[in-house]
Amino acid sequence: IIMRSKIIIDPKPYTQSIRSLLNNSKKYGVLLIDREKAQIYSIYLGEINEYLAAFISDVPSKVNFKSQAVLRERKLYGRLEEKLHHFFKLVNDRTMELFKEKKFDYLILAGRKEIIPNFLNYLHSYLRSRHIGNIDAEPDSNISLISNKAQKVIDEFEAKTKNDLIDRLIDEYNPNGMGVLGIDGTIKSLLIEKIRILIYDRQFTREGYICDSCRYLTVEHKDKCPYCGGKLVFYNDIVDEIVEDALNRGCEIVDTEGNEKLIKAGSIGAVLRYKL
Repeated sequence: IIMRSKIIIDPKPYTQSIRSLLNNSKKYGVLLIDREKAQIYSIYLGEINEYLAAFISDVPSKVNFKSQAVLRERKLYGRLEEKLHHFFKLVNDRTMELFKEKKFDYLILAGRKEIIPNFLNYLHSYLRSRHIGNIDAEPDSNISLISNKAQKVIDEFEAKTKNDLIDRLIDEYNPNGMGVLGIDGTIKSLLIEKIRILIYDRQFTREGYICDSCRYLTVEHKDKCPYCGGKLVFYNDIVDEIVEDALNRGCEIVDTEGNEKLIKAGSIGAVLRYKL
């Protein structure tokens, strides 16, 4: 979680960055699965903050055949595999319930390499669409180790998701009228409530003006607000005010840093609700 350090002098509490962080942070479920037991954790804002569920099976970790009574032991093995089938199904059903209860947005599977592919066969199609990666882990792995490995998967997933969105904004949405790039087009679209997703670089700053009556935003110097005639107040950085206005209008906020394509396109842009 990266938040830019700055000093703000303002008559009202500065909450834009925190609001953006809370409104747009996703919850990640981590399912640690084995033949004998399973546990589900929730990771939010970079920390494991909730223990969602635990399961214990009566399936032993291994079954070894002996030379004698092979048939009898194979029947026993078949019954154990049937118990494993029911155990995996139970874990899948409960995981699906937790997803429906909005306990997590995306799922990471953790366990031994030979277990995860087997369990994937039981995973509900909705959960498969939310499955973002796997972690190699033992059933009794330390929770901090699980958290650190999961965070690497989350960081890679979020970085790819943001970069893919920026690529689509520049290569698809903007050319066909479903997106805007640059601060002027972004402000204009924001003021008429066209923005669905606001995308900006965390290091981007821009001077601007805001009406102290109707909160009209502009980067151009004007004698008065063109909408209400109110006084335009100068701001050293208008980007945070754009983010706050977008949050108030219910827009999704995507902040990134160092994406060269976005920087070259003006460091800020938006996916629109409808075509220009």
